[in-house]
Amino acid sequence: MPDLNSLIQENTAFQIAFNLFGGTALLMYGVDFMGGGLEKASGKVMKKILSVLTKNLYVAFFVGTILTMLVQSSTAITVMTVGFVNAGLMNLTQAVGIIYGTNIGTTITAQLMSLKLTYIALPIIAVGFYIMSFSKKHSTKSLGQAIMGFGLMFLGLKTLNASLPYIKDSETARQLFLQYGQNPFLGLFIGMIATMLIHSSAATVALTISLFSADLISFPAAIGLTLGDNIGTCITAQMASLKANTAARRTAWAHTLYNVIGVLLAVIVLKPFSGMIEWITFRILHEPRAFLVANTHTFFNIISAFVFLPITKYYVLFLERIIPDRKGKKYEDEHLDRLLIETPVAALKAATQEVIYAA
Repeated sequence: MPDLNSLIQENTAFQIAFNLFGGTALLMYGVDFMGGGLEKASGKVMKKILSVLTKNLYVAFFVGTILTMLVQSSTAITVMTVGFVNAGLMNLTQAVGIIYGTNIGTTITAQLMSLKLTYIALPIIAVGFYIMSFSKKHSTKSLGQAIMGFGLMFLGLKTLNASLPYIKDSETARQLFLQYGQNPFLGLFIGMIATMLIHSSAATVALTISLFSADLISFPAAIGLTLGDNIGTCITAQMASLKANTAARRTAWAHTLYNVIGVLLAVIVLKPFSGMIEWITFRILHEPRAFLVANTHTFFNIISAFVFLPITKYYVLFLERIIPDRKGKKYEDEHLDRLLIETPVAALKAATQEVIYAA
């Protein structure tokens, strides 16, 4: 007959696994569902704004920040920016400004997750579902999808958090986190790889917030995970630029190198940086400890943007130097991009430029 203690331990392990993986999957789906709804609700307006209102670096920075706050998908904005550059509708300087902004705008999700709104997850899901089911307007249905996704995100976070007491009560798991949950450099590597694999920095930041709030990882390790997320999220733009022209590849690398350089600088001054985040959180904002991870994510990207904005001219020259124009290549589509099909004004302009280029 099986030992009672071994049965309890086995059930606990299953409980941890189900809540941890199920909660993470639900969280990722919620973030994606919400982003999809917001993108569909504001897609045409968003694309028009991107193609028209980004002529100046600082305007592009502002537009990138606001649009990503509204759409909650830095990936969508960044990939679209790569497409616009590929089509010749935006230059590299404008694209870099948008990238600075998207990195800040996407951090609002982490701030929302720190608010502990898990108790209203089910009512939010219900509201979103009924709007989706009974509304006849496409834009309203999309808004309902976004609301439902918002609720699913918090339901996933609630399920994820349900596994943490079991982890804390497990001697093996606790020892594992004590041994490996204090190292910021290991956290950096794990955060980067995890975000590359799941294509969702929001999910990895949410997991970091949960682990830190449960005292399973230290603040330096949480900073490492958050910084790793910022590098891992660049993989999508890199994939989108694989078959694009030189300008679009420069845009993807602008995103990657911007994040990598920012992370390296933060790692060099890790102790002062963590002290500054604690000072801002506790002394300036008077927020509880739960906001430390979200504030790390937000202020890292704000500081990076304000460091890079004055030197963008030189950053663009650097990108043009390390990624030179391809010479002697056979004719290829230079301005056409499938990402522009849903934006007729931008698509027509790209087609005109392609005809001129081909001639």
